[in-house]
Amino acid sequence: MFRKVAGLSVAGFLAHAMPASADVISNPTNNDSLLYLSGASVGGQQTQFVGQTFTASITGVLTDFQFTLNSSTIPSLYGAVYAWDGSKATAFLWQSPVVSGAAGLLDFSPVGANVTKGQTYVAFLSTYGIANDSGLATVADCLPFAGCNSNSIPNLGTMVFANVLADGPVWTSVNFRDATFSATITSAVPEPSTWAMIILGFAGVGFLGYRRKQVGSALNAA
Repeated sequence: MFRKVAGLSVAGFLAHAMPASADVISNPTNNDSLLYLSGASVGGQQTQFVGQTFTASITGVLTDFQFTLNSSTIPSLYGAVYAWDGSKATAFLWQSPVVSGAAGLLDFSPVGANVTKGQTYVAFLSTYGIANDSGLATVADCLPFAGCNSNSIPNLGTMVFANVLADGPVWTSVNFRDATFSATITSAVPEPSTWAMIILGFAGVGFLGYRRKQVGSALNAA
């Protein structure tokens, strides 16, 4: 009976002692619309990628990211996340299904987009590869000259875009502004204080087992 109760206690303790923690990189300011996202693959605007770079603040999984379109005539687009090497998107992490390109908040919930603390990534909106897409959209952003202090936001990188040329996307960084953007990274790795609680919990269970053994030995001797 003791073993069963102790086992359940440890399982319950671990479930409460090891909750997932989350860190949010957020730039909520929306005071400008510089970049246009194009739905056309040929002719006119060729900007079919607009995004934001960021550095992972913890090791875990990117579980959410958001952009805002201030205006849009684009029927469809998708969101994606890649590793960023400082000048371009490199390793693929996740891409959403095609969604409506209507103006407003675009909220994506990646699955399996693992990120590493200290590494840089890019989340972006794109129309590239969507057949018969058209129109233009303005991506909400944050203009420092209009009172946005995005440089003070930890782990926020810079707004980026890519024009589609004959050899594929060519990326450019817009170093003087940031997208209206947020990214949520979730980690199930316990903090040091949580590990201390876990160790104390196991020590307590071990002590109870020792006491039980001592009591049993005393009874047998009597």
